[in-house]
Amino acid sequence: MNKIKTPPHLLTLILLTGFSPLSLNMFMPSLTSIALDLETDFATVSWSISGYLAITAVVQLIVGPLSDRIGRRPVLLVTVLVFAISSVGCVLSQDIGTFLFFRMLQGGVTAGYTLSMAIVRDTRSEGQAVSLIGYIGMSMALAPMLGPVVGGLLDTAFGWRATFVFYAASGFLLL
Repeated sequence: MNKIKTPPHLLTLILLTGFSPLSLNMFMPSLTSIALDLETDFATVSWSISGYLAITAVVQLIVGPLSDRIGRRPVLLVTVLVFAISSVGCVLSQDIGTFLFFRMLQGGVTAGYTLSMAIVRDTRSEGQAVSLIGYIGMSMALAPMLGPVVGGLLDTAFGWRATFVFYAASGFLLL
């Protein structure tokens, strides 16, 4: 029996897209706190930014062809699950090596942006796709502005690990 497949809700696509820039810059106000807590220098902690960006480039090259081969949904589910689990790993990190390892794994969430656009093109007519891509693009514009503000508030109120708790909770809810 064939199941009728419905396209994902617009909110889901917006959240998947927004998590890419949000996961990059929301924790930036906490870099100094991370360095102090993990007893390392700021330069080492800054690898969590450049390494993350390098991983996102690799992820972009892999997820497109992989999702064409096995489907968009399985790839998205795996990348969001890896993001959520690696966020928990960042929360539990007691040294900079462990933190950087899990931080690099978080880079998989960038598949959300790439695949959200592909899903819109796959499931909507050209006219509908243009409109939806505008809404989705709005999340790419808002997330870099709101991320550091929310991250700074979380860091000030609860410490740097709160941002990664937010990432983990959001990732599991997004699943």
